[in-house]
Amino acid sequence: MDIDSHNSNSNGEKLEEEVYYYDQEMIDSLSKRIVPKALPVIKDYGKIAIEVNNLTFSYETGTTGGGHAIKKQILNDLNLSLETGSRCLLIGANGSGKSTLLRILAGRHLASPDGSVRVLGLNAFRDTKLNFHRAYLDCDWGMRTVAFAGAGVPLMADIPVYKMMERLQQTYPERRDELVRMLGIDLRWRMHQLSDGQRRRVQLLIGLLRPFQILLLDEITTSLDVCVRQDLLKWLVKETEERKATVIYATHIFDGLDDWATHLHYLTSSGNCGWQGKLQELPKYKELKETNHPAKMLAIADHWLRAELEYNRLHNKYESAGGSLAFSLDPTDRHGGYASGRNIQIKPKPSTVSDEKKEEPKRQGRLSDIMGNSGVMNKHHNST
Repeated sequence: MDIDSHNSNSNGEKLEEEVYYYDQEMIDSLSKRIVPKALPVIKDYGKIAIEVNNLTFSYETGTTGGGHAIKKQILNDLNLSLETGSRCLLIGANGSGKSTLLRILAGRHLASPDGSVRVLGLNAFRDTKLNFHRAYLDCDWGMRTVAFAGAGVPLMADIPVYKMMERLQQTYPERRDELVRMLGIDLRWRMHQLSDGQRRRVQLLIGLLRPFQILLLDEITTSLDVCVRQDLLKWLVKETEERKATVIYATHIFDGLDDWATHLHYLTSSGNCGWQGKLQELPKYKELKETNHPAKMLAIADHWLRAELEYNRLHNKYESAGGSLAFSLDPTDRHGGYASGRNIQIKPKPSTVSDEKKEEPKRQGRLSDIMGNSGVMNKHHNST
């Protein structure tokens, strides 16, 4: 990295008011170069980079008393097809399954039927070669769950940015320098001192370092200021046009997106496709373009989503909780195991009432993992 570039403006003129100083460790890190290893080869897959056929997906949220799984269906008979080099906006209401779809494309969930999701011609879940050609960024990066504090607590490691994925930075130094300048990152920043917007920029730096063929973005531009966001969108256009990368971007922020996307995919609240195709082929878009509408993408999203909203209001229909914990397994259900916090069924206490009125075995309280297995066993044992 050209250390002097941080001490000069865009014209190369030296800055007088603020000069950046680097310690020797940082200079050594930024100066080191690692020759990239050859990435796994992807065979020719044709024109279609992403293909989804009749995808149905449900989260298992618990089990019944008889041991049958309780499932919450998210996606229903979904189809999606994207050509190489596309920039696709994924539009849908809260809880419609946008994040779930992106996670499936990223290989985080096994799809049903198996093989119904193909990325670069490969099974999105089973073929690990994709991990070298696919990037997935969401808003959970750098977050963790802390007992008694809750979920989504930022990791507060005291580490400088230039030490984050250091070998990857040294493998793609030119790309790192390009991203650092575009995102306005100071590599001396320490992670525990950063604001939400700064952390998001560091996440983008790390996530975009390795050249990708598939990029999946889940509302990743939240917390970014308007200039950085616009520069990022322009950079993504360059990536799709020069390197033929394919990008899917789920967002609720439509500023500056009127002419950014090449394709749209509308995901309904029922978990299926409401419309998909090239943006220029959408009748609503043509209508808005002819009238020179100032916010075409916002108008399209409002047109689609408001129809769902009004229908739900008319029928007093409310969306279910859609956070990650809403789909996690019930911690009081042992699900065949005895990890701390899981339920251990017990026999009811002796009773003088008739068998018809005897209480069924009750599930015990949600115990903290701090009690451990021994504590769980003891509590259930003492209650009998």
